[in-house]
Amino acid sequence: MTAQDAMSPTSATSPSASARPSRPRRLFGPNALSTYSLVGVLVVLFVGFSLARPESFGTVDNFRAILNNQVTVVFLAMAVTLPLVVGEFDLSVASTFGLSQMLTVGLVLQHGVPVVWAIGAAMGMSALVGLANGIAVTRFGINSFIATLASGSIMTGATLGYSKGESVYGAAPKALTDISRGELLGLKLPVVYAAVMVLALAVVMYRMPLGRRMYAIGSNKRAAVLSGVPAGSYIVLTFVSSSLLAGAGGVILGASIGAATPDTGNSLLISAFAGAFLGATAITPGRFNIMGTLVAVYVVGVAVAGLQQIGVALWVEPVFNGAMLFVAVGLSSWTAKQRKRRAERARIRELENRREEAAV
Repeated sequence: MTAQDAMSPTSATSPSASARPSRPRRLFGPNALSTYSLVGVLVVLFVGFSLARPESFGTVDNFRAILNNQVTVVFLAMAVTLPLVVGEFDLSVASTFGLSQMLTVGLVLQHGVPVVWAIGAAMGMSALVGLANGIAVTRFGINSFIATLASGSIMTGATLGYSKGESVYGAAPKALTDISRGELLGLKLPVVYAAVMVLALAVVMYRMPLGRRMYAIGSNKRAAVLSGVPAGSYIVLTFVSSSLLAGAGGVILGASIGAATPDTGNSLLISAFAGAFLGATAITPGRFNIMGTLVAVYVVGVAVAGLQQIGVALWVEPVFNGAMLFVAVGLSSWTAKQRKRRAERARIRELENRREEAAV
């Protein structure tokens, strides 16, 4: 299975279109409704829950808490979005996230390793996982769904082996906790890290040749290769970047709570994919895109936080997350088909105009 097989929006565009990834549309353009629909949903959810629970939900402290609580999901959602752009899956990000958190906290608390070296080890491990995934997919031709599912299982086993299946906690040194517990301009540092990361990714994907080539590979790999794009190298780079983002998320969470549990990342995987697929229906509809993923993550986050505050049962949250993934995939498929139809109509009109000009 590939990302296209899961009705990836990138598969619905032509190579030439993918080489020029759409930027967010004008605020009052003809497609503004689909472009900013998720933003509208986010506003409606926040206002609705604020009216329902003004004493708890509609507060600045709650707003800041939601921003901070969703940071780890943002990192994982971006980690799954990048491979989807090039037409691949990465199911190992949750396990990489968990092992990175465990290594960061475990090396510092249990072995007295300096914080910088512990973080370096976690990020180095993450990069190696991504490299292994990329080589498995490009050099050995293993389907990315299977390759990353296998590597994720290996990482889960490594986490359990290192931790002996137990949580790691203790008196975390200030050098570790200061990474995530400080503030800048009234925002928690993890929120600042996420904002910088998202901005950097948006610049790469919207403004740089690297982003255009990634979209071209996801749309039509063969056409991209024939155009001179080294698709294999870009796919490997994408997997490495994906794993580094997941690893960074694990480091941030570990530093924030000063502890680690073996199964932390797995519970976030559904939310991450829901964010990526739901985000493909907005901002640049029909494509996996950075800003759409960001908005979608907070749509789901606000909805879950609101449901918790109005007192829904514990089982509702995982059911809601799973339902959101179903809806997100369905909507992204429909949006991709709409984008393809519009592109085909535009090409037909262009051909007709050329014929009329030639006849004149």
